[in-house]
Amino acid sequence: MANICKEAEAAIWQTQIFHDLTSKALPPIDATHAVAIASVEASVKCLASAIIVITTSGRSAHLIAKYRPRCPIIAVTRFHQVARQAHLYRGILPLYYGDAAPLADWIKDVDVRVQYGLNFGKSRGFIKTGDSVIVVTGWRQGSGFTNTLRIVSVD
Repeated sequence: MANICKEAEAAIWQTQIFHDLTSKALPPIDATHAVAIASVEASVKCLASAIIVITTSGRSAHLIAKYRPRCPIIAVTRFHQVARQAHLYRGILPLYYGDAAPLADWIKDVDVRVQYGLNFGKSRGFIKTGDSVIVVTGWRQGSGFTNTLRIVSVD
């Protein structure tokens, strides 16, 4: 069964599906939606190994999954329920980050969670040193502020 699924996934015309889905998103769209489309487009253009999303509500990861990227989506969250719900979406690997209390410096806290996602990808073998990874975060703490996309090279 697994081999059948792998073969079926390989036969999908990813580019055509992406263009069909983005053509349905009529302007104006919100910033989170625009970042989701841009992150999938960037992952295709730079052959990213993964998309790492720091999410509070899970909405950012769900929107990215909607556009069916060719690489896995690692959704790092501090909430159990968000991690459980993310299992319902195609291509999302949810990670519950409960190792430590949030840091006082929010930017450092985001970087710690991004590193947590990178380490997970490395341990699973789909992120390697030198690969490009797309990182999607918000500009401030809380839900509904996703508007930042970074392309990072893995050390």
